[in-house]
Amino acid sequence: MNYLTLNGRIDNVLLTPEGVNKETGEAYGGRHRVQLIIEKRLKNGEVAKEFVNLNVEDVHLFKRAIGAFVSVPVGAMPDGRSVRFYHDRLSDPPLTIQEGLTVQE
Repeated sequence: MNYLTLNGRIDNVLLTPEGVNKETGEAYGGRHRVQLIIEKRLKNGEVAKEFVNLNVEDVHLFKRAIGAFVSVPVGAMPDGRSVRFYHDRLSDPPLTIQEGLTVQE
């Protein structure tokens, strides 16, 4: 069981562009990312929709569920004034479609 779960609709699955930082020489990019649309309830009761970028290692589970509303077990870490999420791939199940179907590897 995972303590953090992100609920939303899978909108896109992508591979970030690769490159090299000209100042430091460090390589960046080449990571798989899932874009979820989530609903965030505001203080006044309105609902705002937001994109959440989720770093993942196995994109196959997510590609099969594009357009579906899902529950994804996640971990989180601070990133400045925001939070960066990543897929907790060791959770069981690794991804649940909210209609009750589970996507297995």
